[in-house]
Amino acid sequence: MKSTTRLAAIASLATTLIGSFITLAPAFSATLTPKTPVTKAPAPSVVTPKAPVLFGQKEVDQNKFIAISVPIARGKSQNLMILEQVSNQRACWNETGNKPATVDPLLLKFNFTGICSRATDSNGYSIRLAGKDVGMQYTLSLQKVNGDMVLVGTNRRNPFAQRLVIGHTGGITDGIMKINLEPGWRMTKRTYNGQTLGHIYFTNDSSELAKL
Repeated sequence: MKSTTRLAAIASLATTLIGSFITLAPAFSATLTPKTPVTKAPAPSVVTPKAPVLFGQKEVDQNKFIAISVPIARGKSQNLMILEQVSNQRACWNETGNKPATVDPLLLKFNFTGICSRATDSNGYSIRLAGKDVGMQYTLSLQKVNGDMVLVGTNRRNPFAQRLVIGHTGGITDGIMKINLEPGWRMTKRTYNGQTLGHIYFTNDSSELAKL
């Protein structure tokens, strides 16, 4: 009888302890669970905008440069090219006739390194207006207009806007033709930090220009 009573007491005590543990467990869990530290968001970094690259220009001897219209695709299209006489060792081109003048690119007949230079695409030439590089705003091209080959500047953002008239050949013939620049236009060299670069500008100091 005593043994039975003792077992009943142990069972009752066990039940009580288990109940107490279940009741206290959340409290212990709350006490033992570490608090998550509050991490402050890093302050946004301040990005200093880069200053725009400002190119300058250098005046050059116009007689040492020539803009030409070169037929490509069997004469179906024309490519703008600029030749430069770097040294007087040998002539880089020869002109004959007038309106239009045809050009013989003599530099193709010898190693012209250090003697001649040529620019064949927009990497080598662009437009400069009223002291500003506008190469990102205008593209250069040659267009046939009323029996003439005209060098024009077309607005990249609005190709339907009036085109700048920069030069013309004065007529059309087979072969390579000289482009005569309109009054107010000339060629200059691009500069950066006082250094003269190879890039050539079709330059006009005015913003009031003839348009097509």
